[in-house]
Amino acid sequence: MIFPIGEYVIFSLGLFALVQGLKQHSTRFWGELCLVWLVGRLVETILPWNISWHWHLSRLFVIAFFAGLAWQRTEGRKVLPSLMTALALAGQNLFAVNEPGIFRGDQWFLGGIVLLVAILATRDLWGMGLALAGGVLLDLGISVFLFQGIVRHYDLPDPFFWNLGVAFLASVGGVRTFGKLWHVRAKNS
Repeated sequence: MIFPIGEYVIFSLGLFALVQGLKQHSTRFWGELCLVWLVGRLVETILPWNISWHWHLSRLFVIAFFAGLAWQRTEGRKVLPSLMTALALAGQNLFAVNEPGIFRGDQWFLGGIVLLVAILATRDLWGMGLALAGGVLLDLGISVFLFQGIVRHYDLPDPFFWNLGVAFLASVGGVRTFGKLWHVRAKNS
């Protein structure tokens, strides 16, 4: 994915939160995510990288911050959905490293499988977010262990799945918020 959807979604919603004021919990959340992304971006530009692993620290900071928030707000199973999603991501990564080119759109297909695993393994939106964020964090360790010496360049986390995950979670959250507003509006009419 050439267009960095994830960064633009977080940055634009963070700016929108600042314009609206950080009084509400949801706007404060997006403002905090934007700030964490900016801090990660600053650290990423300060530290020099001369290795085959390209660590996107701004993305990792956002994923770790979001995983911490989701861990606090998720009730029930927390580790098992993250582990199942991490295994699906590891399978996707092994498939992507071999690049068989059997069918077109394999990255979208495998990304959809990862999202489906995260949806089916959880009960609510925060649990799904924890499954995706925790799965990505666990997959980082698996990827470094599996691909050590195999690949010459590897982005951590995977840019395609980062953008897909942020766009998916923001879309689901937006649809859920608009659904609640529509329900309140219909009730008041």
